[in-house]
Amino acid sequence: MGQQRKTEMRKDMKKVLANLDKRWQAVAHVEVCRRVIEVIHHETERSITDVLAWIPSFPGEVDLAGVIAEMLKTRDVYLPRVVSPGEMEFIKIDPDWAMNLEQGKHGVQQPRAGYGETLDGSRVGSVVVLVPGIAFDNRGARLGRGGGYYDRFLERTKDVEILKIGVCWSMQIVPGVPTDPHDVHVDWICHEDGAVRVGA
Repeated sequence: MGQQRKTEMRKDMKKVLANLDKRWQAVAHVEVCRRVIEVIHHETERSITDVLAWIPSFPGEVDLAGVIAEMLKTRDVYLPRVVSPGEMEFIKIDPDWAMNLEQGKHGVQQPRAGYGETLDGSRVGSVVVLVPGIAFDNRGARLGRGGGYYDRFLERTKDVEILKIGVCWSMQIVPGVPTDPHDVHVDWICHEDGAVRVGA
């Protein structure tokens, strides 16, 4: 039943995202990025040195270019690179990152092979990961696209003090996301209308 609900929710939300107004998105991207930057700069109690972001690859996905540009001024920024089915690593980028991309699995843009350092998984308490999703709920539960990349990454880091910020549009907040026992919740949800702390 849970998997069927997830499949139906993904299908419905992908349809919504694919039909978002482009003019609305242009303004909303800026607002989402502003909210994320505020959380990282002012609303966390920990010293963030590393920011794990992403490049938009699917219709209606939030563009984090504004966050990346701002964070590169004072912090190390990483982007995901697929290394095997369901597994990814994060690669450190520099201000010229846009010229160092290649097309990966499913046409997703990612840092090219040989570019940048890989995130050291032993770092604790200094990392924030910006987490994409098809849907989130007010408990911080997340529904991904079904590939399991972020699920596996978050599962590997659940015992490490990594701050997890779900990033989406406000219409992606739903009453309840079906979850499995291994699912990891986010600590914050940022969208164009606000930023809400949902973790303990």
